[in-house]
Amino acid sequence: MTALDENTAASFEELAARVDELRDRVRHTDQHARELLEETIDAVTAFNRAGLVELVHLLRSDPRGEELLFTAVDRPEVMALLVAHDIVRVDRTMDVLRVVDQLRPHLAAASVELEVVRVEAETVVVSFGTGCSAPAENVRDEIRQVMQSRLSGMQVVEAEPASGQAFVPLGSLRIGPP
Repeated sequence: MTALDENTAASFEELAARVDELRDRVRHTDQHARELLEETIDAVTAFNRAGLVELVHLLRSDPRGEELLFTAVDRPEVMALLVAHDIVRVDRTMDVLRVVDQLRPHLAAASVELEVVRVEAETVVVSFGTGCSAPAENVRDEIRQVMQSRLSGMQVVEAEPASGQAFVPLGSLRIGPP
């Protein structure tokens, strides 16, 4: 088994847990050792970042490479590496829109309209259709729960409906001649 095989044998979660464990252990060492270790980590990180940036530029310069790069960033290990080195920025809006696209066939089958109003930090604000396309409250709750389960750490809330959206104002309804 090669060194590469040994490192990939552990799961991504196990590797991340090991990093967290070591970081916690370093906090309990003396100040000088901690500073030296942090300086070493910063130097290794800068070295790795330079190589990753060059790799991303190389892949993006070729259509085949660009396709491979987009495939690679769908893998959590690759995305975490690129995010950790500030090469890719995480935009939760794309995650939200991806989940909504996954739900669209189910929403359409149930005649439910759903619109993402905005994404703010860890909150997704949605609005549902009105009239015939307005789902029952239990369906709204179920949709919000599904979205929250697929968007870890995010809260899905419904936008306040705009007032005065009635087709005919109630005050204008009369019985008999004017």
